Amino acid sequence: MGASVDQDHSAQPGALTPVKSRPAITSFLAPPGTERPHNPHETIADSLRIGASGTSETSGTNTRCQSVFSGRDPSDFDPVSPRLMMNDAVNSRNAQQIWHTYTRLVRKNKTASVAPFTDSQYFRILRCFQATNTVSSAKWARTIYEDMKVYHTPKITTLNTMLDLLIRHEDADRIIELFRNDAALYSLAPNVRSYNIMIRGLATQGQIKVAQQIYSDMRSGALPVRPNVATYSTLMSMYAKRGMQNEADRMLDQMFKDGVKPNMWIFNSVIKRFVSRRDYAGARKVISMMGESEMRPDVVTYSTLIDGYARDGNQEAIAEIQAEMAANQIYPNARTITSTIKVFARSGLDTDIDDQLEAVLRSLPQEEMREHTFGVLMNVYGKRQDLMAAMGIFNHMKSKGRPINDVIVNSLLDGYVRSDQFPTAVTVFHDHFTARNIRPSTSLTYNIMITGCCKQGDLHNALHYYHEMNSFHIEPDAVIFSRLVQLYLEHHQLDNAHRMLRLMRNARLKISVHTFTMLMDYMSNTRDIRGALRCYQEMLDLGVQPDVHCYTVLMNAQIRARNYAGCSTIYEHMLEAGVQPTLPTLTTLIRAYALQGNLDKVKEYWEVMTDSDLVPDLKSFTVLMRAYGQLGNIEMAEFIFKEISRKQIKFDALALTTLTSIYCALPRLNISRIDEISAMMEELELEPTPEYFKVLFDSYGEHGMPDRVIKTWRQLQGLEKPLHWMPTTSNLLHLIEACRDRGYVDTLQAVWRAATLEPATALRPRTHREEQGTVPVSMERRMHRPMPEVFTAYLNALLTHNRFSEIEELLDRSYHDMGLIPRTEDLELLFTGLAQYGFLKKELDRIQRVVAKHWPDVVPMVDKVVENTRRI
Repeated sequence: MGASVDQDHSAQPGALTPVKSRPAITSFLAPPGTERPHNPHETIADSLRIGASGTSETSGTNTRCQSVFSGRDPSDFDPVSPRLMMNDAVNSRNAQQIWHTYTRLVRKNKTASVAPFTDSQYFRILRCFQATNTVSSAKWARTIYEDMKVYHTPKITTLNTMLDLLIRHEDADRIIELFRNDAALYSLAPNVRSYNIMIRGLATQGQIKVAQQIYSDMRSGALPVRPNVATYSTLMSMYAKRGMQNEADRMLDQMFKDGVKPNMWIFNSVIKRFVSRRDYAGARKVISMMGESEMRPDVVTYSTLIDGYARDGNQEAIAEIQAEMAANQIYPNARTITSTIKVFARSGLDTDIDDQLEAVLRSLPQEEMREHTFGVLMNVYGKRQDLMAAMGIFNHMKSKGRPINDVIVNSLLDGYVRSDQFPTAVTVFHDHFTARNIRPSTSLTYNIMITGCCKQGDLHNALHYYHEMNSFHIEPDAVIFSRLVQLYLEHHQLDNAHRMLRLMRNARLKISVHTFTMLMDYMSNTRDIRGALRCYQEMLDLGVQPDVHCYTVLMNAQIRARNYAGCSTIYEHMLEAGVQPTLPTLTTLIRAYALQGNLDKVKEYWEVMTDSDLVPDLKSFTVLMRAYGQLGNIEMAEFIFKEISRKQIKFDALALTTLTSIYCALPRLNISRIDEISAMMEELELEPTPEYFKVLFDSYGEHGMPDRVIKTWRQLQGLEKPLHWMPTTSNLLHLIEACRDRGYVDTLQAVWRAATLEPATALRPRTHREEQGTVPVSMERRMHRPMPEVFTAYLNALLTHNRFSEIEELLDRSYHDMGLIPRTEDLELLFTGLAQYGFLKKELDRIQRVVAKHWPDVVPMVDKVVENTRRI
């Protein structure tokens, strides 16, 4: 339970318990003597709200507006007073309002010969446009500047303002030329700020060499000004953005040679660079240089060091910094606190991160609280899956009337989805969006919800969110389409998955290799090898490069198609593309050669695996064990099995099944070893695989062990978790024969149900009316037709034990439910057995009527069989 929310009688049920102590590791955020007293009834929202009176920035703006108009005569606001109207517009700092006011006043002042505004007013207008820094404001500024030149002679500060604004949005060379023309026209000498603006503009537009030449001319004396700290700061920022660290370091050396003292930004940027390289000694050296320049480290300096030490988990170094901060009385700001929360959550320096977050939050000054801090805090709790703490903060924000943005809601939803509590996420989504009739601002919210549906396999609700997005005109991103493709494939709706792919192409979204790989894997599993290869070619045509997982899926598809040579071809293409194989890739390749019985190649690629420093896992050892088992090398298979134990790799059911199948394939059955493997599976509490039972049924049946066959069947039926499987024809024949031999009729009926009923996982699709909820959903399992030889064996077993009523029902149901037509040998077997005993006349007549009812064409043949049997 999180410790950030204190006990509050107005809190929701998700409120959190208060902290009992504050760890020393975060005390630097509140230097000794500056901590606010702890209030046990105070919530996080209370402790961090803006201002003591609860006023917001909006109310502050209204107060400022009132101060502008207070004490004035209403006549001052008459439209004919342009100076006061323009002052009010400039005070609003709204570029569009300034432009609207200016155009209206200039229209009314067209005939006047005097300037509508003073040169200082013009300058203030241009400065407002500079602060807005948009294309529109640059266009408006140029128009006003041209009007200004009609009435006033511009100063160099005005030219610099226009240069700074225009060079951000237009061609740098052309704007610099205009600046120089106006400077010459009005006999103005460019100052160092002018050249600094030119350097920044040229560098931003990629003309680094031209910018460097201006700096060189300033430094050599070719220009009448010398570079100042802003010049060096601009150049170092330019180099840092382009990763040119050597040039940035050279610029710092030149600055010291020229006797220019660095400013705080330069020192902090250099310190940040040293910290990113884990060179803390270099960072400390820069801090010493700050002292020589009579500058003190600020909160950014210390925060940079803290971030680096926190990532390294160096608590002792952080303790030294906190003492230094306390001595220098450095106080954190909201940005620092938010960054620190992220660092703590990422690094996990302490086992009790809640205490750290509590200390961090309580050190945050009241007037600097931002909603972004709440968003980051929610993100921390969400990713840690501390959902009680996250929900407590969410409820407190609602109870205090704080605005809750989508970032906060998305963090909460993501936390519930990550912790597999999707129903709660649905409730939060409904309460925050649906019930309040508002919509999410971006597709990220729907991305989270559809991801939750994907984890639940819930296609119905995923489509609901998808259609809701469309109704709100929110464009789905590639991740959402990929999730829907995954869900459609899980529900075996390949056509709809392809439709989603077409929608992605139509929307010009980039289809990831992961999406294509999902489609190829599905088609490979359904034996549609041609379709998987077509999908692969489509991926290449779109310019999507396959990754190692994609190549592995293709190799598995070739194995299913028994095209083992194709695996080698794909492997060669992968190496030519520069994609390095992973452990699953080499394991798949080894499996392909093992199926071919090519032991030399198996050994070769096993050496490639070990030489590549890839540690074989259980699957790799299982494939190798199967390769030797197929060759009958039981000694080597046992050696590999012992090697798995020696490496302390936990066995799974597949590995034990593989070893069982190896022993079952021997000409002479080793019953004791098979029993040992079975006991090991029970001891490890592993769930047997369908393949395990299939192997045992066939092995015991072929070796004439009906009791073992029945025992294995009872073991299968006694599993705590039902095993959904489809027995093979040979399994069914061995089971039916064992039941007929030992007279287990009840078991015989259960085997027949397994032969004719689909598994519980293969329920029929819901109808449209069931989807709409107008009729109950049917969970009836469908019947399917068994192989003819299975029907014959079952019929013979029933006849052996005189189960005539079951035979009559079988013939009737086989016609209705399975559409099964008995073969000639079935009818000959049945009626020969019935006709040879006179006391079975009633049973013979009833079964003859059933046959005549469903298959009248075979009646003459049946009559002939009965007549011949009675004659004998």
